[in-house]
Amino acid sequence: MTDEAETAVHKGLGWVRSLVWSVLLSVMLVLVLASLRGGPMPTAVAPPLRGVDLAGKPVDLAALQGKPAVLFFWASWCGACKLTSPTVDAFAQGHPDVAVIGVAVEDEADVRAYLRATPRHFPIVVANAQVQRDWPVRALPTTVVLDREGRIAWQRVGVMLPFELNFHVN
Repeated sequence: MTDEAETAVHKGLGWVRSLVWSVLLSVMLVLVLASLRGGPMPTAVAPPLRGVDLAGKPVDLAALQGKPAVLFFWASWCGACKLTSPTVDAFAQGHPDVAVIGVAVEDEADVRAYLRATPRHFPIVVANAQVQRDWPVRALPTTVVLDREGRIAWQRVGVMLPFELNFHVN
C-alpha cells in the first residue's frame, strides 16, 4: 500500500474512531445522569423480607430492627448490576455495622455459578415469589436503604456511584 493510500485509510478511520468515542461518552453521560435519580420508595415502611441465604442462614428484615440495612436487588445477567455490585461489596466490607443483603432475582443455580467466579462479601437471598410480590422492583439493579426503624429511607434504580451509600446510610 502506498503512503497516500495509508494516509487516506487512517483519515477514514479517524471519523469512525471519533464517532465511537462520542457514542461511548454519550452512553456514560446517560448512565451518570440516570444514576443521580433516587429518592424514597412509595411506602415508608419496608415490606417483609424472609428467606434463607445461599450459605443456609435465615434472613429476616424484622430481626434487623435498630440497625440500618441495604438491600441490593440484582441478577447475574444484568450489566448495570455487574457495575454496581463491587460498590455494594466494598460498602459491606467497610461497614460491618450495616446489614447488607443481596436479593438475586433469578434462578439459584445461575446465582451460584456467577458467585463462584465473582464472590461477594454479603449474604445473598434468591427472591422467591413472595419476595417479588412484597418488593415490586421495576428495574435492576435497585438498591434500597432502610433506617434503624426499618423504614425505607432512600433507593437508587440503576448504576450507583461509589459515594452514594456512604451518604445515605446513617
